[in-house]
Amino acid sequence: MPPSHPPDDDRVAEQAADWCLRLQAADIGDADRAAFERWCREDPRHQAEFDAMREIWGLSAGLPPRATAVPAAAPAAPPAVPPAVTAQPAIVRARPRRRWAMAACIAAAVAACWPVGWSAGLLPGRVDVFLGGGRHRMVELPDGSRVDLNVRTTLFYAQFRDRRSVLMDHGEAFFAVAHDAGRPFTVFTAGHRIRVTGTVFNVWANDGELAVTLAEGSVTVTSAAAGGEPLRLTPGMQGRFARDSRFGSVARVDPLRVLSWREGKLVFDNITLAEAVPLLNPYLSQPLRLADRKVGAMRIGGVYDVADLDRVAASLPRVLPVTLVAKDGELLLSAR
Repeated sequence: MPPSHPPDDDRVAEQAADWCLRLQAADIGDADRAAFERWCREDPRHQAEFDAMREIWGLSAGLPPRATAVPAAAPAAPPAVPPAVTAQPAIVRARPRRRWAMAACIAAAVAACWPVGWSAGLLPGRVDVFLGGGRHRMVELPDGSRVDLNVRTTLFYAQFRDRRSVLMDHGEAFFAVAHDAGRPFTVFTAGHRIRVTGTVFNVWANDGELAVTLAEGSVTVTSAAAGGEPLRLTPGMQGRFARDSRFGSVARVDPLRVLSWREGKLVFDNITLAEAVPLLNPYLSQPLRLADRKVGAMRIGGVYDVADLDRVAASLPRVLPVTLVAKDGELLLSAR
């Protein structure tokens, strides 16, 4: 069930992100640690939000485990100058815990370890954070690559000496990658990596599932799981990986249909509701949830305006043998 204080959650997430950064600083003092303890005691959600951020990025060794057991500050050397970290402003705040946790903890880790990591080529010289919003937006990466971000999509870009890396754990993005054979471009998402030097492709990731559609150039999609076989795509091909699968499938698709979201449209060509619902949910004020496989096997087709999808979802019982019931902040879709 969604939390009972949605307007307040963004404020708590921002404060927890700020503490995540401050407690990593080399010049942290007793006054700051005392203020952190007071903040944790003010509201149970404060400590829970802070703990969630530590767990997401595995920084437990560098941050105090509980507010009641904060160690005394030790003398520290002057802090190293960190690389630039640029955060693009969010249009609409979506999934604040994960987004702010990722942004804050990436920045903290880079700031703490950058001097050695950069000289060894292990850490980036620059990290940029592009926060998703309520509508699709276009951004330009520092290397000149252009990216269209679909709704509720957050992207992290890291520029190393010899490579360019993008982290996009959930959502959809269309990439037009600037060619640079000396610095390959890799997208990490949904337990997979997409490797290119310069090409045009679309990435869709949702709850461990992945679809990569190639418009121009070539890409290789590889599962992070041991023993997985890489998929090598040519233009007009789509590679798909199911959740927790080491082996993907390749099919020929119409890239214009897949990329219709860039024009504010969704095109469903007689696909199942199990395929359609993950594509619909980012646009809906209340997400749909399928009751069982029977309703998931029903099919839907048509061209839909993304600005009108709440009405489309509400009308499903008039076009399919289904019922729609509001439950726990979602719309439960069941077969009649």
